[in-house]
Amino acid sequence: MINAFIQRALLVLCLSCATASFAQDSQALNEKVSVSGQMTTDKFSSLIKQQKFKSVIVNRPDSEAGNEVTVLQLRGIAEKSHVSVVYQPVQSGKISQTDVKEFAKYYNELPKPILMICRSGSRSTSLFNQAKAQGLLND
Repeated sequence: MINAFIQRALLVLCLSCATASFAQDSQALNEKVSVSGQMTTDKFSSLIKQQKFKSVIVNRPDSEAGNEVTVLQLRGIAEKSHVSVVYQPVQSGKISQTDVKEFAKYYNELPKPILMICRSGSRSTSLFNQAKAQGLLND
């Protein structure tokens, strides 16, 4: 009886986590920028329409293993909504100071809100946090 209760509780917890994860297509870093992980054309279209992003920075290289869409596909979708797309590919775990400065330049110049895209959201978040910590973002 206790085992069945625990199993049901774990199942409910797992389903809740999966639903919350699925529902959260992007995560806001501040009021001007959000990050998102693995992208599909449907997910991207939905984010552009629902969140009303004005710019997108793609940090995931087109050639990275497991990437399901190219920047050209994303740009085609974005242009229909008059959304700017910048391709700034950054290798996972190898963010350079040049990458940080280039991101800061885009962040400061692009219309906001901005959506940043990579595999999991971590590399884009790291770019943002490093630029912010270095005082490179005009907020």
